[in-house]
Amino acid sequence: MMARKIVEEDEGYFLVDKDDADAKRIAASIPGFDFKGIPMFFDVGGLVGDIEAFQLAIDIFVERYKAMEPPVTSVCGLDARGFLFGPPVALALKVPFFMMRKQGKLPGPTMEVPYKTEYSDEVLTIPCTAVKPGDRVVIFDDLIATGGTTIAAANLIVEAGGVVAEVAVITAIAFFKGWKKFRSSLPQLKDVSIFSIVEATNCLVMPEGSTGTYNVSSGSKEHKKITEAMKQAKLGDVLTKTGEGDAATFHTQARGPQSLREKHGSAYAPE
Repeated sequence: MMARKIVEEDEGYFLVDKDDADAKRIAASIPGFDFKGIPMFFDVGGLVGDIEAFQLAIDIFVERYKAMEPPVTSVCGLDARGFLFGPPVALALKVPFFMMRKQGKLPGPTMEVPYKTEYSDEVLTIPCTAVKPGDRVVIFDDLIATGGTTIAAANLIVEAGGVVAEVAVITAIAFFKGWKKFRSSLPQLKDVSIFSIVEATNCLVMPEGSTGTYNVSSGSKEHKKITEAMKQAKLGDVLTKTGEGDAATFHTQARGPQSLREKHGSAYAPE
């Protein structure tokens, strides 16, 4: 089998080639919603709901980390989407998996590190027994943007005596260049790379009326209309909404065919 093409897009930032068929299939499974003030929140729920795309993503990670030298000795998943991708990779590599959780979620003795996000002050924790001196750890998350959470996680692994072998994500928002901030945050991280399967602008454009985030009451008229609309849905379709209240209508529609990059150009960036 021909080796998969991995491109170093920038120093320390590695990406599966955008023309790779598997990467395209994975990108096509990731919708983007207007959520928590973010106009394009990339939702890996679409990926894990698509068993073919999910398997392809895990295969790409396993392929990379089975070949890594020196070998990976453990896998860490960040709370909470890193818990989706880290465990199947750890099983395939036959190495332990451990969770890095928000404060107050882990029993027993823990180590912790505070950090800031765009919205709040947070604390990450790991079990004191999770990292042994010299362990080579791959950190898994769904996405890297500014890199704040990833930096905090890596710092905690280093403080515990481990070595960060690499950071693995499904999607990177290249506009933020989070890998630069990550690699400059600590001397022990200056040579650590970020590996992403998909760059966010290679995900498909969402159809009009499909990006909203709203709550629907069980058994309501809206719920019944949505249930009826979903009967015609194909794998990967998203729900579109026109109008409000009792006048709202719902349909399902495929995303694309354009990618965000094709529609907005390489200068596309989140607002």
